[in-house]
Amino acid sequence: MFKTMAVKNLSSVYLPIRYDMSGTVIVTHTDLDGVASAALILKYLRVRGVDDSKISILLTQPHNLHRVLNKLSCDELFISDLGINHRTYESLLNEVRRLRDGGTKIYWFDHHIWQGSWVNELVNLGVNLYLNPNTCSAGVVVSSLGLLDSESQLLANATCSVDLWVFNNYLGNYLSRYVVCRGGNKWRKYLISKLSGFNGGLDDEVLKCVEDVVDRDLRTYGEVLKKVLISVIDGVKVAFVVKEWEESSTSYIAHFIMSRVNADVVVVCKEGSLSIRSNELNIRELAVRLGGGGHPKAAGAPLKLPLLHKLLLRIGLKKYVLKYCAKVVTEAIGSGI
Repeated sequence: MFKTMAVKNLSSVYLPIRYDMSGTVIVTHTDLDGVASAALILKYLRVRGVDDSKISILLTQPHNLHRVLNKLSCDELFISDLGINHRTYESLLNEVRRLRDGGTKIYWFDHHIWQGSWVNELVNLGVNLYLNPNTCSAGVVVSSLGLLDSESQLLANATCSVDLWVFNNYLGNYLSRYVVCRGGNKWRKYLISKLSGFNGGLDDEVLKCVEDVVDRDLRTYGEVLKKVLISVIDGVKVAFVVKEWEESSTSYIAHFIMSRVNADVVVVCKEGSLSIRSNELNIRELAVRLGGGGHPKAAGAPLKLPLLHKLLLRIGLKKYVLKYCAKVVTEAIGSGI
């Protein structure tokens, strides 16, 4: 049985954290797993007596993590649900080194697949690193921080249900739609604070959000198939689409397309990044070749659009971005999946 890996010589599986410093920062991913992980960390900090005024929360994507860290100067840093992007790794390593040289204590919780060299270098810098690829990041947080209460366990289980695409906890379907009810990080920060007190209940706000999101998704699904580009690349059927609906779940859109057009792989493109999904193929290596990473069935990578394509996207001419995205992925698939 794989257990959460605490890759530092600690006397306990739990983090030996002392809150005698002035500033704590949580940096997390923007999806449900990132939001739930940050909520659990926030709950832990509150239990330890850290005042909310001493806690800052930032949300980002893996390929932008080094830029976020570049702006930070803090006493304690908690990173959750953000794996390593190999193209930005050296920049990220430099920022971690700078923070550690300045005395910042760093605690990193993740469930993506890491290279051994990354683990060794970060641990040698003094990072408290907690990894487990067999659960979601919320699951890594509860086991590493010793959050054994039933409410924390329930939030982690519900989150893993959706993030790992196993759907064995009905609450996950509600929470995943709750997170995308509105766009923007102000909404996600509100949810992090609210979910830090999660007790398993679904209040009126959650239910109304879920109802709105389901209605919106049904309308979206009616449009999305008209905008899909399908290519067969080395025998692999790939469906491409430009994401126009920020508040809709990328995974739900991808799997809807996959089931309707019988695609092997679905690529959801947007300015700055692309998401890759498959039910049968291991698409993590494809994501790595594109400068990203992730899981065997769900991965992502940065997508650097030329200036012209950015302008075309912003004036609504999405077909050119769709073709460019397909060209980039096709070239990467040329090396095999």
